[in-house]
Amino acid sequence: MVKTLTLAAVVSLSCVGALAEGIDATLNHVVIAVHDLDAAAKVYSALGFVVISGGRHPGGTQNSNVWLSEGAYLELITPYDLNLPGGRGMAERLEKGEGALSAGLQIASAESAARDLTAAGLKVHGPTAGTILKDGETHAPPGWWTVGFEDKVAARPVFLIQYILDPSTVPRPAHPNSASALTALLVAVSDMEKAAGAYRNIGQVSDHEIPMPEFGAAAKQVALKGGSILLLRAADPAGPTARLLKERGEGILGVRIGVTDLGQVRTLIGSKNVSMKERLVLVSPENAAGVWLQFQSAGQ
Repeated sequence: MVKTLTLAAVVSLSCVGALAEGIDATLNHVVIAVHDLDAAAKVYSALGFVVISGGRHPGGTQNSNVWLSEGAYLELITPYDLNLPGGRGMAERLEKGEGALSAGLQIASAESAARDLTAAGLKVHGPTAGTILKDGETHAPPGWWTVGFEDKVAARPVFLIQYILDPSTVPRPAHPNSASALTALLVAVSDMEKAAGAYRNIGQVSDHEIPMPEFGAAAKQVALKGGSILLLRAADPAGPTARLLKERGEGILGVRIGVTDLGQVRTLIGSKNVSMKERLVLVSPENAAGVWLQFQSAGQ
C-alpha cells in the first residue's frame, strides 16, 4: 500500500531538498576583535586600508570598518562597557589575544533561512534584530536581522545576516592598496570531515583538497553564492594552521582579499609581505591585529 504524504511532509521534504546545495549566502564581513580601535585603525591604515569610524552596539561593543567596493567589509570591534553582556563577552575573548572571531554571511531573508534550516534539522536562534548607535544617539531602529546556530561549533564561526537598511548606501572610499572584495574566509579545523558536515546546509563542500603551503595546510572549499569558506587541516606540524589549533583551537585563521593591483599592494606593504609567491601578498597576524591577510588579484 502506498502512503500519501501530508502537505506538511511535502513542504518539509522540499525544504531539505532545497538545502542540498546550501542556502543562498554571500560572505559579507569578518569580525576582528581588537584591544584598541584607534591603534588597530593605524595598523590597517599602514596596510593601505581606509578605516572608517563606526558606532556602538547596545550590547557593549563598538566598531570601526573597512568598507570594500564590492559590498563586503572588515569589522574591527572592541568592548566599551564591561557591564553589558556583549562588552563582557568580547573582553573575555580578547584575553586570548586579538584576532578574527566570526563572519557574517548575508542572506535575503532571515525568516526564510531560519525556517528552512529548522526544517533541515538544524537548531537555530533568531531572527534577532540588531542596530548600531552613532555619536549622541540613545536609540536607533533595527538595521539588520541575524540568525545564529544553537550548537556552538568552533569550526563553523559564522552567522547569517539580513540587512534592513541598504548597506550599499555606506560610503566606500578607494583603498590605497586597491582592495575591492572579501573573497574567502580561512578556518582552521582539527577534523576535516566533521567540519565539512557542519557546512552541508550553508554551501557546496568540495570533494577534493587543495594544497595551501603558505599556511602549512590542505583545504576543502565551501562554495557560497558569493565568496567561499576554506576549511584548513594542518599538513605541516610547524605551520600556521597547526600553531593556531594548538594555541587556540579551531577557528578563523585569516581572510583572503581581492585587489585590483597586486603590484601596488606588494609595493605598499613592503617588508610586511611574508609570501614567496608572485601571485600572493601575505601579511602575518602580528602586523594585522591577530589575523592572516592574504591579498590576491580579484577574479583569481
